[in-house]
Amino acid sequence: MKLKITPKFVTIVMLSLMVLSVGLYMIGKSVDFFNSEFAQNESDFRGYIIVLFARLFMIVGWLAIILGLYFRGQFNDIEKPKTDLLELHEKIEKIEKEKLMKKGA
Repeated sequence: MKLKITPKFVTIVMLSLMVLSVGLYMIGKSVDFFNSEFAQNESDFRGYIIVLFARLFMIVGWLAIILGLYFRGQFNDIEKPKTDLLELHEKIEKIEKEKLMKKGA
């Protein structure tokens, strides 16, 4: 079975890796916190909850941004801006050469 790499596949893989890495990081930090002596203190626990929710909102925000870009079609043709820019550059060079030819003649 040959795996076809499409923009949709790459987006899904990148989102999965991002969620997995941040999730594993949050789990690791949670285990570290609950194994420390700070877990018994109520004010430290509130601070931990604030940090935990900040990380959760961060990952949800990144997911929302990437999914929004995907559904707007930003990943459909990622080569088009490059080719448009190269074509524009060629047109500018052609116009500049024509101006130099007119000045020289």
